[in-house]
Amino acid sequence: MKKTNVKVIAKGGLTGETVNQLTNELSKFAMKIMLDYQDTTTIANSSLGVMSLGVPEGAEIGISVDGSDDDLNKVVAALVEGGFVEQV
Repeated sequence: MKKTNVKVIAKGGLTGETVNQLTNELSKFAMKIMLDYQDTTTIANSSLGVMSLGVPEGAEIGISVDGSDDDLNKVVAALVEGGFVEQV
């Protein structure tokens, strides 16, 4: 798996409607995508799993994909364009 860290910039963090938008965006990708925060990891296309992380605005999270560096870059680019995260 390829992994990188990003900073959450979505207002209010990864909660409520923001999580639904994020998981919808990530469901467009065929590869397995994982998010981790404070030693807890979840599948990124699971709204309940992402909400259970309790990620606040400004927090750094890990994103990993079961794919290539290019796959990881595409996922991060989509999240940056969506206003969810910024690269650190």
